[in-house]
Amino acid sequence: MIKLGMVDLCTSHPGSWIPAIKEMDDVEVVALHDDGGVRPEGYAAKFAEEQGIGTVTDTIDEMVGMVDAAIVHSANWDLHLPHAKPFIEGGVPVLVDKPMVGNLQDLHELERLQAKHGTLVMGGSSVRYAAEVQELRALREEMGEIGVCWCQGRNDFFNYGIHTVEMFQGFFGAGVLAVEHVGDRGTMDVFRADYADGVPVFFALGAISSPWFISIGAKNGVFERVLTAKDNYARLIRAFVDAVHSGEPPISLADNLEAVQISLAANVSRREGTVCYLSDLTNDERFDGYAFAEEYAKLRQ
Repeated sequence: MIKLGMVDLCTSHPGSWIPAIKEMDDVEVVALHDDGGVRPEGYAAKFAEEQGIGTVTDTIDEMVGMVDAAIVHSANWDLHLPHAKPFIEGGVPVLVDKPMVGNLQDLHELERLQAKHGTLVMGGSSVRYAAEVQELRALREEMGEIGVCWCQGRNDFFNYGIHTVEMFQGFFGAGVLAVEHVGDRGTMDVFRADYADGVPVFFALGAISSPWFISIGAKNGVFERVLTAKDNYARLIRAFVDAVHSGEPPISLADNLEAVQISLAANVSRREGTVCYLSDLTNDERFDGYAFAEEYAKLRQ
């Protein structure tokens, strides 16, 4: 039985993920910690009681010694690295919720820590593991040569937009060279991501229609899916638990983190009106997790 710890209760994810975890017979949430950046005082104790979690720790360091693996849920993605660091240094596998980080400095430090300590680190969007995305992956040979891909998703640019990026990466994997902003309509922005093999992926953020959608035009037809999102959380958690058992992540950390680089490049291209190569990104480009969390807290409270 894997003893699992959860860090931060800011978002709806902890409450939504625990029922999925309870359906699994090889993992159990035994401890949680909340920094209180979004939820009111006393929320963690109440949450633990409601969910049947035995321990609420005062610090993350305290949790490290009592769990086999951990999940970091902070709404403020700028806290993901410092909150994951004690687990990585302690050799405790950690799943970092989306977006994993919001800038290159944190991205490279996360990679450095993982390489130094050899700890399992994975995370990001559950949409990457959606059944419909994996169904398309299974059809890749049947498709023949791929000409183009279109996909779209709703809501904000980064915190939610990362789902759309990880959706097409769930099919194609890593290997994007550059991103270009190609147009907008109201709150919707459209981008083209160019893969090293030449396949262009057009993706819309803030799409005017609700569901995530992906369509692939290939030699042998058009293959498309509307995502239901019905068991995405369970599929991501299952992938993490299986990786804890095996010691091997489903994808490398570098490939996992490419979605963040794509989002940063999209922001540069939209702002500057140029093609942005991922290799040209600098540490100055970032999404502000503290500002996002402040607005998020206002809505929650």
